[in-house]
Amino acid sequence: MATIVVEDGTGKTDSNSYISEADFSTYATDRGVTISGTVAVLLIQAMDYIEEQPFKGDKGSDDQALQWPRSGVIIDGYSVDTDAIPVKLTEALCEAAIAIDGGDNPLSGVGRDIKRTKAGSVEVEYMDGARSTTYLAALENKLSNLLNSGSRGISAEVIRA
Repeated sequence: MATIVVEDGTGKTDSNSYISEADFSTYATDRGVTISGTVAVLLIQAMDYIEEQPFKGDKGSDDQALQWPRSGVIIDGYSVDTDAIPVKLTEALCEAAIAIDGGDNPLSGVGRDIKRTKAGSVEVEYMDGARSTTYLAALENKLSNLLNSGSRGISAEVIRA
């Protein structure tokens, strides 16, 4: 069973999440979302995605387990404290975990575009240029101010099976 160790801004060497299981459950409940999976596993899977993002600034220490806390980060014109874990980061982690629980894993492989699917008398044809993946807007919006300029193009898209 997965054990969550929350980064508290001190640059822990053994942390694996930016939010506790209880805080994630509260976030989901406050938004009317029912979680069906194991919360700790969902958070760790979501961290796999979050930790690969090109964040602004520099890691606080080479020894810390996670990308945050960071130094040299400015968001909306204000410096982020070097021991801070931004709220938008914890919210992005929650959105990623919710998406994974709902079957939309941002690290899933991207398949081929489908032009037409036919099963008996039912036929689906996507418009030319339509996305073949799901765009996770809530997750992207939470991360946008935390990423280096021009990184917005790195999107959390997942294939719908």
